[in-house]
Amino acid sequence: MADVLVVEGVEGPALDALESEFAVERAARPQSATRLDDVRALVVRNATRVDGALLAALPSLQVVGRAGAGLDNVDVAAARAAGVTVTYAPAENTAATAEHTLALALAVAHRVCELDRVVRDGAWARRFGTELAGGTWGVVGLGRIGRAVAALARGIGLRTVAFDPAVPDVDARAADVEPVALETVARTAKVISLHVPLVPATRRLVSAELLRSMRPDAILVNTARGGLVDEEALLAALREGRIAGAALDVRDPEPPATPDPLAALDEVVLTPHVAGLSREAQERVTEAVARDVRAVLAGQPPRWPAPAPAEPAG
Repeated sequence: MADVLVVEGVEGPALDALESEFAVERAARPQSATRLDDVRALVVRNATRVDGALLAALPSLQVVGRAGAGLDNVDVAAARAAGVTVTYAPAENTAATAEHTLALALAVAHRVCELDRVVRDGAWARRFGTELAGGTWGVVGLGRIGRAVAALARGIGLRTVAFDPAVPDVDARAADVEPVALETVARTAKVISLHVPLVPATRRLVSAELLRSMRPDAILVNTARGGLVDEEALLAALREGRIAGAALDVRDPEPPATPDPLAALDEVVLTPHVAGLSREAQERVTEAVARDVRAVLAGQPPRWPAPAPAEPAG
């Protein structure tokens, strides 16, 4: 019998500390737990789909703690209808994700992964990279992560533009970012990075049409959600040399099917949905989740309640 069920390998000292107050069980997924009837708190990462069916299997559930910033794997409306509070950690992995985004762009521009493979294979074949400084970085989504990425981009000498219809132009300019239309981002930016939630309006936001409007030296970086990109259209654009490269930390589906045609391209850098997984970020994330789980189980409001379904998630 457990009060708190932690799945997907979420771990950290703050969650360990919950064991002094509650019965805590750890499992790969909810369905493999000893029993679900008495679980009052569920802690997940991003692979567990918290939907009506799972909520119905957890009749004593009071709170879901999402160890991260995205909420697309949690049916917040269904949770609210069931009287379950959803909390998340919208700010704690901002620095890690922003740094990973910059690292991916630089890795593509300077062919880091490709040249690493060449050297490991015993060759010493020197090849040209390309500089980003002096170009334009286009941010799609000007929330916490988008603003942090823009600041890092300016730090290495890029002009920054952004598309985010939810952010007033005056706020964008206050963040030293020029607000522009999505088509302008595509047409002018040397690097385009994605930082929006996956909702119906943003699915396949990077479409074949948008890719056709991008510069031939453009690099696409996605550390948000895989469903934002039409991967077949991206593959075609890369194979035809219509854009210079791409770096994807997230895919649709995850993991991608094998063989993965994008993995065969030298101009593509791939990582396994780890942009927000720095040790420091995960310590902050688990601290936030543990704090809010403790608060809800004590009958108090959480610091980071999930926004209503009609509102943006961060």
